[in-house]
Amino acid sequence: MKRILTAALAVLCFSGAIRSAGSAGGFPLAMDDDRGVTVRRTAPPRRVVSLAPSLTEIVFLLGREEVLAGVTRFCNFPPAASSLPRIGGVTDPDVERIVALSPDLVLCTTDGNPREKVAALEGMGIPCFAVAPQDLPAVLATIERVGALLGRADRGRAEAAALRRRMERVRVAAGGKAGAGPLAMFVVSTSPIIAAGNGTFMDELLRLAGARNAASRFSGRYPRLSVEDLVAARPEVIFVAGMAGVARFPAEVAGWKEVPAFRDGAVVTLDGDVVTRPGPRLVTALEEIADALARRRDRREGKR
Repeated sequence: MKRILTAALAVLCFSGAIRSAGSAGGFPLAMDDDRGVTVRRTAPPRRVVSLAPSLTEIVFLLGREEVLAGVTRFCNFPPAASSLPRIGGVTDPDVERIVALSPDLVLCTTDGNPREKVAALEGMGIPCFAVAPQDLPAVLATIERVGALLGRADRGRAEAAALRRRMERVRVAAGGKAGAGPLAMFVVSTSPIIAAGNGTFMDELLRLAGARNAASRFSGRYPRLSVEDLVAARPEVIFVAGMAGVARFPAEVAGWKEVPAFRDGAVVTLDGDVVTRPGPRLVTALEEIADALARRRDRREGKR
């Protein structure tokens, strides 16, 4: 737990090397992405295509939304992103549509975007900057790096610093005891029951908010659980990532009073987009989880 807190709350360096000639605005600039590919720029990009909702959110956070020439069909936040030209999905971006938009930079991910399509764009001379944040510190570093790439280095550092301060407030409110509180579980699917295990963003959020992840006893990052597994794990709080409205457990499952969260009515649904996208709103998710845990604690103490 100490390692998680230290990594999450320390002053972060960029995870990719940045080399600048030190001219006004930080250009010319050479930056290594998370593949180790160096992207070189003499000036900020004028037309950017984003291949992931989290990256689209970061561009808006940096105040550079005017350069977005295209986004995926899943880019729905902030609401203004929904009116931008669509280039397909995260896993099936349309290379021809992207090329037709004449971007001078494509922001992409190593996890969701097909390597062959990114390679095809690079083969046509379109620079692609790929990121692969695996935890909150890496998400904040990505904000800083994209800020530098888009000519908003100061804004990127300021936004990341503000998010770190919010994380620190959660840590202080939790008493600095990461992963020492109630047993909690994050469920990404209720039928079948699939939980977020070790090494996921949601596992990190639970621990930083002061809870213990009840799904850590199971193998795999997203273990599929039987009702018996859920009973054995005995989560005191269950958070549900609602991907399309309010997600609900089947009635026969929710009726299992052997599960403390069901018995005590401690099942909390959160916006699935907020808790699953590796972008700035993960800190909002952290705050919402911490608030829910605090309300539960207050109710329990009030009964004593």
